[in-house]
Amino acid sequence: MARSVQSAFRYPFAVVRTATGVSAGALQFPAMATAASMDELLPLLEQQVALYLLDRHLEGDTPQPPKAATPSDLRDYEEEGDTPEVVYVQPAPMSVVSVAIERALREEGLSQAEMARRMNVPRSVVSRIVNPFYFGHSSRTLRSVATALGRDLHVSIDRPESRSDRTRREDASLPNLTF
Repeated sequence: MARSVQSAFRYPFAVVRTATGVSAGALQFPAMATAASMDELLPLLEQQVALYLLDRHLEGDTPQPPKAATPSDLRDYEEEGDTPEVVYVQPAPMSVVSVAIERALREEGLSQAEMARRMNVPRSVVSRIVNPFYFGHSSRTLRSVATALGRDLHVSIDRPESRSDRTRREDASLPNLTF
């Protein structure tokens, strides 16, 4: 199996082979995924890490920083006769636009169904635009979202952060969760 190298902000998963492929469970938070191959599994695990961090952020909680797996983390697997491989997974990239829309809905206390009604679109459209892994927002959609929320729309294109800022953030205990 391919291995991810442990580094800052990579969370451990126990991966076991199954009759139909591979299965993995997070060792620090509740998440699991299965796939036919390791190549298919890793992106799913990256999304699980991203969703964990996003959920903690939206709930106003601080996520646990990643920790190295210990033998006791694997005991349950071994008691069931499995020999897990530990892989360390970084979070998948998330759309800051989707996260901003989700945050605004929460702040306004709106459901996706109510947002869809206000935008005059199917609920599936709202579900897609708040999906943190969707990156296809059009300016028309963003204007419609702002109008439905009674908010102003602002777009910002900022300079990249300096190398020293990035290094400082990477040395912190948690990834930058500014959305």
